[in-house]
Amino acid sequence: MLISVLAPSAARAFRFSRVLGETKPWATATPSNLSPFSRIYPNGKCPRRRDLPRLASPQVQRHVSFCKPTGDWDFGATLTFRSQNWSAISDGPSMLYSHRIVAVVLIALITAFVFFRPPRLNSLSPWQYLKATGKTSPEILNGTLGFQQVFVINLPERTDRRDAMTLASALSGIDVTWVDGVSGAKISDKVLPGDSWDKTISRGNKGSWRAHMNALRRVIEQKLTSALILEDDADWDLRIKLQLQVFAQAAKAFTQSTTKAGHPLAELYPHDKPTELGVDLPLTHLPSSTNRALTPYGDNWDVLWLGHCGTEFPARPPIATVPDDSSSGPPPSHRPPLLRVVIPNDGTVPGPSHLRAHPFALPDAMADLYPPHTRIVHASSATTCTQAYAVSQQGARKLLWQFGLQSLTTGWDLMLRDWCDGQYATGETKGSSGNSGGGKQPICVTVQPPLFSHHFGKGAASDITAPGGGFVNKDKEMTPYVRLSTRLNMGRMVGGARFEELVDQFPDDEKESGERLG
Repeated sequence: MLISVLAPSAARAFRFSRVLGETKPWATATPSNLSPFSRIYPNGKCPRRRDLPRLASPQVQRHVSFCKPTGDWDFGATLTFRSQNWSAISDGPSMLYSHRIVAVVLIALITAFVFFRPPRLNSLSPWQYLKATGKTSPEILNGTLGFQQVFVINLPERTDRRDAMTLASALSGIDVTWVDGVSGAKISDKVLPGDSWDKTISRGNKGSWRAHMNALRRVIEQKLTSALILEDDADWDLRIKLQLQVFAQAAKAFTQSTTKAGHPLAELYPHDKPTELGVDLPLTHLPSSTNRALTPYGDNWDVLWLGHCGTEFPARPPIATVPDDSSSGPPPSHRPPLLRVVIPNDGTVPGPSHLRAHPFALPDAMADLYPPHTRIVHASSATTCTQAYAVSQQGARKLLWQFGLQSLTTGWDLMLRDWCDGQYATGETKGSSGNSGGGKQPICVTVQPPLFSHHFGKGAASDITAPGGGFVNKDKEMTPYVRLSTRLNMGRMVGGARFEELVDQFPDDEKESGERLG
């Protein structure tokens, strides 16, 4: 407000260089109020610039010149002299008065900068940072979260889960497409990949495998650029669309070309370089990509593992003492990069004491490695459980080829874990045919804490295995890692509760206070 008031005066103060022959309305004078030191120029003419040396004489010191271009006395040019040499030329106030205005304006600008300057980017919450830098992704606000489809796998007989997922997705503004689950008892052995004949695979794992293959096949048949695949017991934070916009920016360090060489930033931190276990890079330090992406999550990726029950940070394996020592793991070209994108001040992340896969699990390693309310995006490593994962078109084709036709040795999530870790690329996994289909390290990106998690409802009945190792309290609903759980707040939202009336599963204590995302 102060600046807007002073701006006109500031503009007048800088009109020193106007040609004196240009008469402008400034103030009104009459012969009766002219001072004794005033001179009236006849014939309505103002002094010209070439006349200034003649006027700059001791006889006209402190004279104020006026013009009479019409019948009115209009204030024209002012010449103020303090010595033998004239010191100011203006078509408005004197130089001294103008300097005062300039000083006032500068003081006002400095005051405004001190009190109204924007905060440092490092102090902002992730969502505030995206808004401040114009890096939001409006596509993620749509009904499919920036993907082309959101598939939910559900056994037709589990109507309880379909009802719950229908309500949860509707309240979150998410459009889902159903993929029928498959009962393992209905799967004939002759449809299984050839390497499964000597394996003991449970019916639950067979059914889960087939349902996920059907979802991948839908992605290919419909020629989708990307799709999110959810299991029907998945849960998420009510702010999921804001969370995914932050994740998308971080994921581009792995999925989008940002370097001059045309490679993702993560390729600057490969496993074959003898560096520390990991390289942390804050979200605010990521370079902007100049290439337009087909998806808000980048173009070159296979799997975005958004919901899991455990993962590890990629780490450089020990150097093998023997050249062919298989304990050193896959060769460097088949290992995930070491880069970790750090997202600080994320108020949707529970405090460190709540970072565990279920109430009786050990705390996650990151709880002691990073400050409270930090989320990390990194290459997938030893990730398990498939509550939520996205696939690109290229990723769906690779996965269907590898696991629909080549290999079925254990549960689906464990096979996907080994595939993302590069073990199928070289045929190192037991039972793998070794036909890698290209031999490149898959591009799998994950996040911890996860953005989607397994909801333990009352009864906690799973169609595959006992949830939480069978130790979850079956009389109490809960969802690990999720603060404003959609499942736990459905009743309140249906009843019209306001946002501030929703229940936070893991409220901060005094030691774990942090910024809110939204």
